[in-house]
Amino acid sequence: MNSSATSIFLPTAASQAHGMNHSGAVGKPEASYAVLKFMESFCLISAACGMVGNGMVLWYLGFRIRKNHFTVYILNLAAADFGYLLCIAIETVQYLMQFNVGVQFGIFLFLDLFMYGTGLYLLTAISIERCLSVLCPIWCRSHRPTLLSGIISGLLWGLSFLLNTLGYVLCTLRPSAKSCQLVLITIGALDFLFCTPLMLLFSLTLFLRVKCSSQNIRTGRLFTVIMLTVLFFIIFAVPLSVLILFDFLGYKFLYSPEIGFVLSCVNSSLNPVIYFLVGSYRDRRIKFTLKLAFQRAFEDSADDKDERETRDTMTMSS
Repeated sequence: MNSSATSIFLPTAASQAHGMNHSGAVGKPEASYAVLKFMESFCLISAACGMVGNGMVLWYLGFRIRKNHFTVYILNLAAADFGYLLCIAIETVQYLMQFNVGVQFGIFLFLDLFMYGTGLYLLTAISIERCLSVLCPIWCRSHRPTLLSGIISGLLWGLSFLLNTLGYVLCTLRPSAKSCQLVLITIGALDFLFCTPLMLLFSLTLFLRVKCSSQNIRTGRLFTVIMLTVLFFIIFAVPLSVLILFDFLGYKFLYSPEIGFVLSCVNSSLNPVIYFLVGSYRDRRIKFTLKLAFQRAFEDSADDKDERETRDTMTMSS
């Protein structure tokens, strides 16, 4: 999404921001206000549900479940999704209530891009590390620094904040056409020419290694979580950036990029559902808790069966 943010960052194109009418070109059909209202309302409901789900993930992974190096990434991803949905919800309420938000709208839009970029970078890191842990398991277990996940997550948050802050300053607060274009090209190259292809490459490599290998590779449920999370990100989150990019290039579509924002809300709201469904799949026990579902969803390896059963017994008894 960040690479196509020129039409959002620039104050002269404020009418192209989230919640506005994008079809004002001559000879083009006008967007229906009722349809826009419906889309915004759906986005608000989706964001509210997603914040509840991601809030639960933050609570359980942060305070109730023993961490491993993958849950650190998932914890940060849930924080990015929660922040993104919160900003979307605030913007949507402002639009539905027809507030004259001025500069505040631009700040929330900057935060949208910041959270979106962070989520993309984190998901790329998750895909790379999980693939390497399957391809080189001995090296990862023996030589991987304990705090590597936290360090990488912090660096990715910082990188996304730095790039989007530069974009916000150079494209909105102190507009400079050349500098703005350079920053947006840099962000776009990082997002779509590096991170997204890298995420797809390592995810596909991991999938083929697990499914096509002659060896019986036991990956646990974390493999399913990562595959589904990447798949739904491509389906629901990528269209927003594509629609905004087309809009910036002059290819304007009706209800664009409102459709992209709605889909991205769905993506950020679906992740907690994925975690729960994968963690509770094929478990017929009546007393099944969220904590137990999240524990099972983020198991690093299916070889930890004895430890898992011990944790399950303790969780059920408590």
